[in-house]
Amino acid sequence: ITEEQANTTTRENKKAVKTVTAQNSQVFFMIGCQRSGSNWLRTMLGEREDLIAPHPPHIMRDFMPRLEMYGDLNLQDNLKVLIDHVIAFAERNQVKWLDLHSRPIKFKRSAIMMEVMVTIECFHFKEKYAAMLEGRDVEDEVENPYYLLAIFDAIMNTMAKANGKKMWMCKSMGMSKFHDLLLSFYGKERLRYIYLVRDPRDVCLSFMNTPVGDCHPYAIAKKWANLQNFAAIILHETPDLIHQVCYEEVLGDKEKQVAKIVQFMGARDVCRSMRRGSIVAIKNDKDVVSGAKAGREAKLARKLSYQFKNLGRGESFIAGQFRKWATEMKDEDLMLVESVAFEEMQRLGYEPHLVETEEDRIDFTEDLCEEYAAENKRLIEKMNADLAIENPDDLQRRKIQASVLERTTSEHYEEEFVRSFFIDIDNALDTMDNIEDDKGFIGRRHSGIARFNFQEWPLNASLVGFQSSVEVSERFEEDKTKKVKLKGGITITFAAATQGGYYPNDRDKANQDAYIAGARVTDPSQSRLKKEKNSGVLFAVFDGHGPNGAECSRKAKEHVAKEIVEGMKNDDCMRSRILMKLGGGGSDSDTLDESARFSSKSSKIFRQTSSLLEMGETGIDASHSGTTATSLFITKDFLHTANVGDSRCLLIEQDENGKTSVTALTVDHTPDREDEIKRIEAHGGVVMTSDQYDNDDPTFTSFEQKRIWSKAGKWPGTAFTRSIGDAVAKELGVCAEPECANYPLPSSNATFVLGSDGVFDFVPDEEIGEIVKKFDDPADACRELIGKAWNRWNDIEERADDITVIVGHVKHRKQNKLSKLRHALLRST
Repeated sequence: ITEEQANTTTRENKKAVKTVTAQNSQVFFMIGCQRSGSNWLRTMLGEREDLIAPHPPHIMRDFMPRLEMYGDLNLQDNLKVLIDHVIAFAERNQVKWLDLHSRPIKFKRSAIMMEVMVTIECFHFKEKYAAMLEGRDVEDEVENPYYLLAIFDAIMNTMAKANGKKMWMCKSMGMSKFHDLLLSFYGKERLRYIYLVRDPRDVCLSFMNTPVGDCHPYAIAKKWANLQNFAAIILHETPDLIHQVCYEEVLGDKEKQVAKIVQFMGARDVCRSMRRGSIVAIKNDKDVVSGAKAGREAKLARKLSYQFKNLGRGESFIAGQFRKWATEMKDEDLMLVESVAFEEMQRLGYEPHLVETEEDRIDFTEDLCEEYAAENKRLIEKMNADLAIENPDDLQRRKIQASVLERTTSEHYEEEFVRSFFIDIDNALDTMDNIEDDKGFIGRRHSGIARFNFQEWPLNASLVGFQSSVEVSERFEEDKTKKVKLKGGITITFAAATQGGYYPNDRDKANQDAYIAGARVTDPSQSRLKKEKNSGVLFAVFDGHGPNGAECSRKAKEHVAKEIVEGMKNDDCMRSRILMKLGGGGSDSDTLDESARFSSKSSKIFRQTSSLLEMGETGIDASHSGTTATSLFITKDFLHTANVGDSRCLLIEQDENGKTSVTALTVDHTPDREDEIKRIEAHGGVVMTSDQYDNDDPTFTSFEQKRIWSKAGKWPGTAFTRSIGDAVAKELGVCAEPECANYPLPSSNATFVLGSDGVFDFVPDEEIGEIVKKFDDPADACRELIGKAWNRWNDIEERADDITVIVGHVKHRKQNKLSKLRHALLRST
């Protein structure tokens, strides 16, 4: 059903009019036969940023034969029992289903129930609408299989949401049996198949050597042939919905074959948990393939059972999987398989070895088939007996899940849900409309946040995130409180801290932030004295992004610190010599010229640093990597800022009445600024959200960040308009030219804050002002700011960016009237 058609249909009750809109994302089913490399392929495809491909609990296969015992599922009491059992079955899957944070998923039965009701309502309307157009009648009640499919669909949708993904793929290889049901339910717009084919002789050999499924070659070959025939029907009737891939071809060139599948699946997008990332990084096909072996799904599965051991093996093992039957299979077993699957093998291009013609096939009499069935049963019993000795935990997991299928309708897992009050469709719609972000699973619970002492961060950090306090502490670094004195009786007391982010899919990702805290420029005119005086002090924050963001930010830090400190010092030396020759002590015009010198020098240094990265002279690949840079240089008279990107610098002051004022000394460079958009578009770049770009419509309603894209393809996806590095983005108008500003140093005590967007994305400027004024020790302020930002990142985004902050208190020695007059003159100038 189209969105336009759906929006013309309303459900009216006493309170309001409700619009029912169906899901529109595509769903994928991998079909074929087990032991065809399906787990290997699903773990590779599961490396897509937007797709979840979990180990399947085979809901449709195992519950379809049992549906009759649940009675009419149009009756809510019966439906609740089925939902209770199916969820229990999924939660006891042999390979545990985990959420984004690697916690076992606990489904909310009531939320699944409401999604099923709304899904069935949408489906039934679609059926009625189609019947109306065709002039035929339609039943008032929905048949039971559609209810089971709606439960399955809600569970898969929930699994995707729990992992921040937009799509899912089911690897229950026998779903081809239910093609008519799936096509009716999802429609041609949404339903897609990936048909994986493998030589039946190698499939048989794999089954016979693995403790799973059938064990006799006749039973294995029979199942393989039947599943190929179901797939053949789909290929014939709806060829546009299915992509066929040969296991042997995947062995030969994984990247090429996976690329074809990825192309069939359509445009890729970042997962929900990375929607606020500085740059949208879509993996290339090589990374998708190589990431599977080390991925969470592969690691989890291969620990549990022998049947998944191949997921961790390397290229030499893969090479040995081609035509294993030729050297390892007995002729009698080979004869059986080729006799059973002769026609299907020929159709799929697998040349028989022993059975050359129809006349060569074994004549499978009824007695012979019964003999094979009995032998298969005996072999399965032996397999389970062996498994009980070799891997009793694996067998126990299988039994626990299978026990759900032995339950009667009077036995329940969550009695309170099954006995809950009747819910009508309007209440379900009201609930789904009013409960924000109801994911259908039990998430983390917040306890004691209001009483949490963020000043002691990272103590007890586990209470406000998804990691243990130890894990958070290991990624926390701080520079304790220090002091530096400048000429003119100015003392700066400062501290800095950085917290490595939390990336659920990349927990070991390096902290890409870097900072400079308190780099001093000494006054050359005082060098002959025993105690040198400082003419200025430098603070800066660098927020790296992209695959090599950590290297970019550290290189930028080194270069900027060296060039600015030495450059300003050399300028001071030259100025001192000139003044000594002239016999003067300087003037206000000399002091004010400091602003122009710093701005010119910062601009040159930032551009030079970016060029070094872009040209590869640092040995770092900065084609899709770079860093922001925000600096603050403090002298006895001025605050000098230079900014590239979306890190930020604030000045916090209090008046005589204790009222706090917060001034942003820098302006973020984002695609929300009209002046920045004009430059990007002038260079051929496109400014849109990801959804707008996908729909080729800048007016498409989207609540995502605007990003910079190329007209030629969906890259680079930067959420900033200026940066150091990012060679590819530079072609689209992203630049490294800093915006420089100069402010007179406040005549009274003040505080400055520099930070990466990890702070400012979720802690507003005004709140930052209220936080820092509470603390005499800037280290306490740093910890509280990081703790609060960390909490909000985890709460809203289910991840956390790297968070870096520098806090400094600027204090004046008690001033005389002449000093105050001088400050007033500087401000007015």
